[in-house]
Amino acid sequence: MIRILYVLIIICVGAFLKDADAETPHRALIEAAGLSAVEPVAAPAFILNNAHGKPVALQDQRGKVILVNFWATWCPPCIHEMPMMDALYLSQQKRPFSIWAVNMQETHEDVATFLRSRDFHFPVLLDVEGEVVGSFRVQGLPSTYVIDCGGNLIASITGVLKWTDSAMQTLLDALFQDAACQAKSA
Repeated sequence: MIRILYVLIIICVGAFLKDADAETPHRALIEAAGLSAVEPVAAPAFILNNAHGKPVALQDQRGKVILVNFWATWCPPCIHEMPMMDALYLSQQKRPFSIWAVNMQETHEDVATFLRSRDFHFPVLLDVEGEVVGSFRVQGLPSTYVIDCGGNLIASITGVLKWTDSAMQTLLDALFQDAACQAKSA
């Protein structure tokens, strides 16, 4: 009787894990890259001005993998990871990929002064009012969210990550295989 009960428990746990993997198809790769997998959900839509004052909309980026990184000039861990993010951004330029560094509630002047002393290539956006920070429910800095080519939020991390790690490249390679990415590349 105990063996039958044990077998039934294993079957139920296996079925649960199979369903969880179906919800987040790249869960193992996400976690291997150091991120936390989340149940895929449509990313919050937003429009922010970039550092040059031009409005950009997340919803216009469908067909790309987007890393939305929240940061501030006064945040040492944020500044520490930015060169790694820039290296990742540059290594993926021929692919449907972007990094959006969303500055959290600082003035255009403060951000411009900070950027003048650095040579980052990824887009920097300004969330002066903190509305986008609120819609992503940011809990600390730096915080980064991974959005797949279909516009779904699939992973996140609060804290620094080594963005140039091979596990991150493996995750991106898998995400680029999605049909929505393939359509953008064609």
